[in-house]
Amino acid sequence: MVLQERDIEVLAALARYFLLNSRQIREHCFPDDSSGRITRRRLSKMTRDGYVRKRALQVVGPADGAASPVYHLTSTGREFLAGHFDDEMLLAKPVEPSQPQHLFHYVAVAETHRLFDRATKSQEGEVQLTRWVHEDEYLNPEETDRKKRRMLRTDFDGPRKVFCIPDAAFVISYHDQHAVIYLEQDRDTFFHDRVAARKSPGYRLLSEREGHRRHFPETTLAFFFVLFVAPSRKRADQLRRAFAKKNAEHDVRRVYRFAAFDELNETNLFFEPLLGCCHHDDRVPLIKRVGEEAAP
Repeated sequence: MVLQERDIEVLAALARYFLLNSRQIREHCFPDDSSGRITRRRLSKMTRDGYVRKRALQVVGPADGAASPVYHLTSTGREFLAGHFDDEMLLAKPVEPSQPQHLFHYVAVAETHRLFDRATKSQEGEVQLTRWVHEDEYLNPEETDRKKRRMLRTDFDGPRKVFCIPDAAFVISYHDQHAVIYLEQDRDTFFHDRVAARKSPGYRLLSEREGHRRHFPETTLAFFFVLFVAPSRKRADQLRRAFAKKNAEHDVRRVYRFAAFDELNETNLFFEPLLGCCHHDDRVPLIKRVGEEAAP
């Protein structure tokens, strides 16, 4: 198979977002394919020739309207990209989801990543998304010794096992500041108090030890943020109250932000006050404009 330019765009999108469904691929690479026929044909050819894998498990989302297969790179597709772009770092990209039973979750994380990319583009350089690492990626893919490669998961020693496993993390650069934001993609799967009980200990220790500096040494801030993206405002507010209660006596409560995905778009994502906090009732923007207080 001779890959067309848009086929290469598909492979590059899968390298960036890891796992996408056909709707997302069509929107990203074949925006004029209103029927989806061209997208399906190109994906079928790339799947048959071993560049991408089509997962047999089906995911259903309200944006898609029906069951939609998901796609990710194979080692062959990854090697092609590394050669095409002359970038060996692409060889460290994952080609298998660590939790294949949670495919819809991966798709949701990819959708949030795509939103951030669109929002960054709309800012025309004022805001930059300088790093994005999801839970199956290496933080330091340039490390040649595989034993020294690190991922986002952080395990803390102590009398009780505590770990912190964000769904993704990224660095937002605005003027001279580089802020680390950990993403928690919520799908309203578990009761909100249970989510707070499970997630709070890890982020509390990560905050106390400034673990974000080890993940992203380029940060200029002594603190990080944790962004929960929920499917609705009701769920976002439930999570906000649960985390406020769970962390009432700890300063880590100041780092949490809670968003409703259906309220976000590329024009309001960064500077509009849409995010709930644990330490007061007012909504805040993700980024405070220059001249405003920078602390969480």
